[in-house]
Amino acid sequence: MLDQTVSELVKLKRKLYIELVSLACQDKLVEAEKLIYQLIREDTPRYRCCQHKERAILRERIKLALGFDIEDNIPIARLTELVDQEPLDEDIITILNMACDSCPIDKYIVTDSCRNCAAHRCLNACPKDAIYIISNKAYIDQEKCIECSRCKDVCPFGAINENVRPCVKACATGAISSDANRQATIDKDICVNCGHCIRGCPFGAIGDKNRIIQVTNSLLNPEQNTVAMLAPSFPGQFGYNVDSATLKTALKIMGFNQVIEVAEGADKVMQAEAEEVLELKDKGANLMTSSCCPAFTELINKNHPEFTENISTLTSPMEVTAAKIKSENPEAKTVFIGPCLTKKSEAARHKTVDEVLTFEELLCMIVGWEINLEKLSPIEEFNDSISDEARSFPASGGVTAAIRSELSESDKSWINFEIASGLKECSQFLKTYKPDNKFSFLEGMGCEEGCIGGPGRIINTKIAKKMVEKFIKSQKNNKTQQVKQIAKL
Repeated sequence: MLDQTVSELVKLKRKLYIELVSLACQDKLVEAEKLIYQLIREDTPRYRCCQHKERAILRERIKLALGFDIEDNIPIARLTELVDQEPLDEDIITILNMACDSCPIDKYIVTDSCRNCAAHRCLNACPKDAIYIISNKAYIDQEKCIECSRCKDVCPFGAINENVRPCVKACATGAISSDANRQATIDKDICVNCGHCIRGCPFGAIGDKNRIIQVTNSLLNPEQNTVAMLAPSFPGQFGYNVDSATLKTALKIMGFNQVIEVAEGADKVMQAEAEEVLELKDKGANLMTSSCCPAFTELINKNHPEFTENISTLTSPMEVTAAKIKSENPEAKTVFIGPCLTKKSEAARHKTVDEVLTFEELLCMIVGWEINLEKLSPIEEFNDSISDEARSFPASGGVTAAIRSELSESDKSWINFEIASGLKECSQFLKTYKPDNKFSFLEGMGCEEGCIGGPGRIINTKIAKKMVEKFIKSQKNNKTQQVKQIAKL
């Protein structure tokens, strides 16, 4: 049921988070530096040259786990004292240069499939004369090669392979490249903080700042009212047998005063967005895009600014839900919990949401709190008044279906509904879009398959989709039972 076989790097990261939360719960966070020596011992598996390098990298990971920049040249013990003073930061993704392998990969390589054909198209296509015929086989001089791909494009046998660095392959915006020393670098001007590069790097050389300790400290403070806001993609993330009521119970045990579904905000957004679609259509506009995915809206703002004015003016369901909480209790600390890393940047920009956790981070907190989800007795269910359409937001096409449900058949006939799943599809649509005589609505999702494919998820995307559908069905059954009980009265 897990998304993939959990790598050793992910295990180490989760172990670090769990231990940090455990120390915070014991009021011993100042001892965090000891984890460097407890988790990296002489007898533990090593993936670098020596334990000293492993420990140096883990030191940087601790800084990120505390919410600080790895460049901060401050002792970890001191950082643990400053942790609650560190604000949310828009810039959350960073390269751990010490962990980067500088992937010594030649981008184009001639394979044994080369037949030394008479045409020699590869040789003639190369603008730098970087290809030679040696021992009846083409050979690429990597010193001359400019990685233009022309040789690969013209080879009739497909004998020239293209190797792409994992981090570069994972980045749909082209924000990751390598410097003169082949070290990975991130162009912050076009990076949308989606976080897929973190999953893509097999050396764990890319990390993100998180807020597990700040949230833990809030929960341990009896004076602080802390509200958990669960993204609609939460069903099934914490185990097939862990239902929504059990998860809600665990969050209450940890100290959350309220646990609210962000789908409540999605209900309001889909109604207002449908109205905005009609308003723009009547004004003669050609295109409106969704605004609930911050990775998608940042893709437009940074990479396709000509479409910035086409983004819906509505804030995301996360922001709508947080604003409602703040209106009722201005002192409440709002904590969004979901599969998305870009939500951390969104929260830092808008200030309505105080903290953001991924599902993976919350799981580590639950373990650090020594809560066994399988053995909990659920206390209360979630709000039954939320629509099925709002709870369908996290799957690709869910936003579109929700908006369509708010429109008449006549209105829908004048609108092209477009769905782009993943940043590559979003970019492709924006690059090729041409207005026609019909109004177009584009649902853009930064992750493939929608929010359920976010990098902070725990389970496989296909299973996540089924679990969301199962949850919607169970809530529908609850409503039916309630109606029957009322009828008996």
